[in-house]
Amino acid sequence: MPNQEVFFRVSLVVAKGKLATIQQILSAKSIRVVVKATGEALMVSQRDIERIVGLTGGVAGGNVINLNVNDYGEDELSLAVERYNVISQWRVKEVTTAQACVKLNLSRSYFFRLAKMCDEEIGPLSLVLQRRGVKKGVTRLDEAVEVIVFDATHKVYNSKGASYSKVWLEVDVACKEQGLPSPCKATVLRRVKLILSEKKRVKIKAGADAAAQQFSARPGKKKVERPLQWVQMDHTLVDIILLADDRINVIGRPWLTVIIDIYTRVIVGYYLSLHVPSSVSVACALSQSVLPKIGFAKSMGIDPVDYPYYGKPDVLHMDNAAEFTSPKFKAGCESFGIHPEYRPVGEKHFGGHVERLIGTFMTTKVHLLKGTTMSNSVARRDLDSEKNATMTFFDFSRWFAREVVVYHSTIHSALKVSPRQAWYDYFAPSGGLPYPPKISEPEQLKLWFMPQEVRKINPEGIKLHGQTYWDPILVPFVGTNKAVVKFDPFNLNEVWVKLNGQFCSIRLSDLTIQAPNYEEYRASRLHRRPVRVGAIDSAGGLKAYREKQGIEKESIVLTRKQRRRKAAEKAYLDAYPGPIGDNPAVKPEKVKPDYSALPERFRSGGSK
Repeated sequence: MPNQEVFFRVSLVVAKGKLATIQQILSAKSIRVVVKATGEALMVSQRDIERIVGLTGGVAGGNVINLNVNDYGEDELSLAVERYNVISQWRVKEVTTAQACVKLNLSRSYFFRLAKMCDEEIGPLSLVLQRRGVKKGVTRLDEAVEVIVFDATHKVYNSKGASYSKVWLEVDVACKEQGLPSPCKATVLRRVKLILSEKKRVKIKAGADAAAQQFSARPGKKKVERPLQWVQMDHTLVDIILLADDRINVIGRPWLTVIIDIYTRVIVGYYLSLHVPSSVSVACALSQSVLPKIGFAKSMGIDPVDYPYYGKPDVLHMDNAAEFTSPKFKAGCESFGIHPEYRPVGEKHFGGHVERLIGTFMTTKVHLLKGTTMSNSVARRDLDSEKNATMTFFDFSRWFAREVVVYHSTIHSALKVSPRQAWYDYFAPSGGLPYPPKISEPEQLKLWFMPQEVRKINPEGIKLHGQTYWDPILVPFVGTNKAVVKFDPFNLNEVWVKLNGQFCSIRLSDLTIQAPNYEEYRASRLHRRPVRVGAIDSAGGLKAYREKQGIEKESIVLTRKQRRRKAAEKAYLDAYPGPIGDNPAVKPEKVKPDYSALPERFRSGGSK
């Protein structure tokens, strides 16, 4: 171990086997160092420092952070360099003491003082004049208090709920317990910032991803020279609660899958769904981006002229989610000349463009809507999103389509023009380059990526998603139980059925109706009152139903009672078969008068 004077002058050391920088020296037992590789602050003793790597600081006494060239102005450094050069010449006897004093305009006593301070290992920085007042890094806290602050920082500032106030409270309690003077909050705040680097603090508060996003190096910024050369695709759960079609029940938050062109920042395709991202979401977003959107625009109630963007991308850039890396999806991309490319695992900033777009949409658009959930628990505090919700999935789909149009017409901060203008500047409608070439086999693209289900071919047709599809071509196949049916989630007016190895287009049996898209159909079924054939649908019907049950019950009781009485009479007569007159239970028969006989003379007295 070097002597104490040299030790206090170094800044780069090996402490506990790690290359570190001395940040603060409290005593031989308490030296705070910062590991170069990780930025982690450690409290070590002089014994823990194995060797000195280099001498880069200045002479320092007491509890100071070693001097750094960045701590001084240009004039101070120039003067130090001049004095260092002259003293170096004097030491090798190139100049005399008198000549040196003249060159530096110094007295002999002050020259010798500087010569004593001059350290060849440190260089000119050793001759920097010490400023009056408290030097940078000098601590006025007792060593014991510094140790308490260090320990409290690591003990308390270690979770998302960490704060400087909590660290100070821990320090204040510990100091009072040990009978030490408690530092103020500002002092503790400064110490925490010295002990924990900004990157470390962000990692603790916001997570590793946020820290990497803010502090990690981003070499090799992707350069693109034209539209559709490089596009990015990603998912997000939209920060809004939606209602069922009855506008009473809540159906939850929608998912958004979006594809953005890097060169123009145009949203070339997207898909809104009520289910977690899947192969359906990916296929729909990709097919929409590649193909013209005339039908989609009309279904959303917007002018197709306002959403003219389409084209097959050269590279489709994504993360490593399962729906992006499936063999079927990758094979489909390659078969149509689209090269799938994936960002490095854990490196979110490689998808920065699409993520910034999503973040902008959330914070500046969605968060202003009724029913928004905001983006974090702090912002969501005292916010009843379900109670405030007003939009159905149908409403939000049409609102979002118009926000996309607004976004394309808004000047972009990086482009200095709108995405719409950037697209038209390249694909000029007149006199310039043509629009992107349309894919030669659009139906083949759809058929490759379209979702499919197995259905029975009934005499009336194929039933799928609340609709019935029919074509005379199905006649020979009626009764088939496992027919493969593919459908376009954006357009349920037709489906494709695999017959004899070929997919055939089958339209709605009722051509007078317009089928909703797949997600609107799914949304309409959520919390919808089920239709049960034979059910009673009115209060009057329910009342009559109960009354008729009462009549039935009463008739059964009365009939049963009467039959029991008649049976009892019969049983009694069978048990006591005596004369009719002796049987009180049997009434004598009335003798009918003979009206054909002559009447007898009436006699008084009641005798004949």
